Amino acid sequence: MFKLITELKWSPDGCRVETIPKGEHEDLPERAVEIAIQLSILDQSTGGPNTGQQPEQPEQPEQPEQPEQPEQPEQPEQPEQPEQPEQPEQPEQPEQPSKKVKK
Repeated sequence: MFKLITELKWSPDGCRVETIPKGEHEDLPERAVEIAIQLSILDQSTGGPNTGQQPEQPEQPEQPEQPEQPEQPEQPEQPEQPEQPEQPEQPEQPEQPSKKVKK
């Protein structure tokens, strides 16, 4: 026997919401009992099947799934390279002598 202190609104399937009215109930779904215990709206003094027992382990709120990281093929370590490759220095080209025009 379960006794709800207040009505319980819960979703058995995650899509629709059901309301269980306050008062005594012969049988309640296990998940509804867990929710009522967590919300402290279940009167524990009525001698229900779990009287004097701790609930197994309350469900933890679902953590959002982390997107899977695509596996990257292993690559051998390469020494760090500068952002821009260095160009070999080219010797300065001597200026070609300009032809001097005599006046």
